[in-house]
Amino acid sequence: MQGRAVSDVFLEYHHFEPLVGKTVTFTGVELPGVKLVKIIKSEKSFAEAKRDPFILIFRSPRYEYYMTEGMRECAFEGGPTYNLYVLPTHTPEKEWQDYQAIFN
Repeated sequence: MQGRAVSDVFLEYHHFEPLVGKTVTFTGVELPGVKLVKIIKSEKSFAEAKRDPFILIFRSPRYEYYMTEGMRECAFEGGPTYNLYVLPTHTPEKEWQDYQAIFN
């Protein structure tokens, strides 16, 4: 799966748990040093929901530029590549820039 985006998998937080701490590269942007730093899990808001919602938090050093919101191929170091919608988040720390991917 490495090097090719997996698009037919219904993603759940357990797909990403072994990837926390891994370096990530995103298509279309030169952004070194990005890591998946955290998964924020939540509970279904209604019983018929297909998955427990979760948010992936990515972190990079702060540069003069940042990755804009959009669909990206997200390649994990030594792991799979997924198509994810990623967006920058307000990050108060001056040395970091955080990004998130939200799964409802």
